[in-house]
Amino acid sequence: MSELTRVGLLAGMSWQSSQQYYRRLNELVGERVGGYASAPVTLHSVDFAEIHELQVAGDWDAQGQLLNRAALALQAGGVGAVALATNTLHLVAEQISAGLEVPFIDLIDVVGERVAATGTQTVGLLATGYTMRSDLYARRFAKFGVEVLVPEPDDLELVHQIIYNELVKGVITPDSRARYLEVIGRLTDRGATGVILGCTEIPLLLQQSDTPIPLFDTTELHCQVLADIIVNGAQQ
Repeated sequence: MSELTRVGLLAGMSWQSSQQYYRRLNELVGERVGGYASAPVTLHSVDFAEIHELQVAGDWDAQGQLLNRAALALQAGGVGAVALATNTLHLVAEQISAGLEVPFIDLIDVVGERVAATGTQTVGLLATGYTMRSDLYARRFAKFGVEVLVPEPDDLELVHQIIYNELVKGVITPDSRARYLEVIGRLTDRGATGVILGCTEIPLLLQQSDTPIPLFDTTELHCQVLADIIVNGAQQ
C-alpha cells in the first residue's frame, strides 16, 4: 500500500462538528483503502470560547492571526495539506493560509464546485449570522454562476441563535429541526432549488431525509475531498 498523506485540520469551532470530520475522514479512507486503513490526521483544536469572544467583539484580524499560527504549526509538523473545519472562519481564510507552502483546501471552493456540478443556479444558505450577513458565499460563488439567497432578517437570526445556543453545545431538538425546515421552505418559495448547510454543525440537526429539497452538506463535501487527498496525495 502506498503511503497516505497526512492532513492537518484546524478544529474546535466547535468540537461538535470537528468530531464529525474525524469520524468521516476515517470512514472514507477505510472505504477507499480497505483493510485496517485509517486517516492520518493531525488536529489543532482551539478553545472555542476564545474564538467566540473575538467574534462577538468583531475582531476578525485576531482570529485570523490565531489560526494562521496554528496552520503554520501544522505545516511544521509535517502535514501535506491544511484544512479549516468550519465555514465562518473562511471569512479570513486568506489570512489563515498566509505563508503556507502546502495546499490549503478551501471549503467554499469545494462546495461551489459541487453545487455548480449539479446544475443548481440558485441556492439558499443556512449558516451563522456572520457568514450569512457577509458576501463570503455570494462573492465566491459568482465564479461558478450560482446565485446565493440568505434568509430574511428574522429567519437569519433564528438560524444563528440555534447554532450558537444549541448546536455547538450538542443540543439537538425536533422543534429546532422543524423551524429550520420552515426557513428552507421560505427560501425555496423565493427560488432556491437547493440549500447549503453552511455551518458545520447544521448537519447534526438536518439530514437529506428530512426534506425533498437538495441539501449540500459542507462537512461531507469537504471530507470527501480531504479523503481523496489522504489517499491520492495533494496537488500543489
